[in-house]
Amino acid sequence: MYLIVEGSQSAEFLQGQITIDVEKISDKEYTPACVCNNKGRVIATFWIKSSENGFIISILEELTDFFEDHMNKYIPFFKTEIKRLVKNSPEKELSSEEWMKFLIKKEIVEVNAHISSKFTPHELNYHNNNLIDFSKGCFNGQEIIARMQYRGKLRFALKVTDNLHTEIIEPSICNKEGKKVGEILSREGNYGFIFFKNNKVLSESVYLEGKLLNID
Repeated sequence: MYLIVEGSQSAEFLQGQITIDVEKISDKEYTPACVCNNKGRVIATFWIKSSENGFIISILEELTDFFEDHMNKYIPFFKTEIKRLVKNSPEKELSSEEWMKFLIKKEIVEVNAHISSKFTPHELNYHNNNLIDFSKGCFNGQEIIARMQYRGKLRFALKVTDNLHTEIIEPSICNKEGKKVGEILSREGNYGFIFFKNNKVLSESVYLEGKLLNID
């Protein structure tokens, strides 16, 4: 799904909401970014580039309502508007599995409807792949996110795997005692991202539905 943000105050509006610096957004290629709620949880990730009249956003269709519901709380204070644009996305030329491989290569967890508003940018490793600009100034959720960056003890870990051999929709990632220690954030086929609340578990073997799981 494509969204168009246009109007004389589009840049000012987005600067107070998204996690990257609007002034650094190119009109040549899409840049990954995200928007957070006031608790510092990621509502949506998306790809954005500037255009003649504003900005174009490429976002998962299942996240469009989440994104618009959040933005519509603030947009009345600015001379800008958000429109939906229905057209084929360049990224859709890739198969779902190819797109997941691309995301894994970029180390970018693409938030989906299942995990929207559940994780902080740090838990998704966004602080290490340029999805958060800590020098841009205030944005929604910034105070909480900055506190975690400069004062937090980051004990969690994000790992990738090509070994998700299961048809179960929400399989359990457990240690050898059978205790759940990990959660699959997104997956396509055998490829996916796994979140571990405590990185200490990675010093031991972890299992997917009783089978040893290989993770990078």
